[in-house]
Amino acid sequence: MKNNKNTTMKNLKKIVKTKNKSLTSIAVELEVSQEAISQYISGKIKPKTATIIEMAKLLNTTTDYLLDLTDNPTPPDFILSDKELSLITNYRSLDNEEKIKVETYIQAMLDLKKD
Repeated sequence: MKNNKNTTMKNLKKIVKTKNKSLTSIAVELEVSQEAISQYISGKIKPKTATIIEMAKLLNTTTDYLLDLTDNPTPPDFILSDKELSLITNYRSLDNEEKIKVETYIQAMLDLKKD
């Protein structure tokens, strides 16, 4: 693991290009200046932890990749199938009572599987 005092975020530039986005669009979505994004990449300034997390969510990658701690933008356990993504999207559209019912059903299925 790298242990630089001034951590660069060169992978940020790579993944933005891979996702066909621009640094400007990322800056707008994160509500930071484009200059701040450039300074994150060069290591002149460090983003707040919350900003790194939001970047990772926005770019569908890991914080480790953004911080140049790994060269793999999507570790195998991080990739979701289309079906898994659909389930998550559908779950998020439910109200709290419906979510509790789904969670109870899943727990019951897991309990049956143990037997």
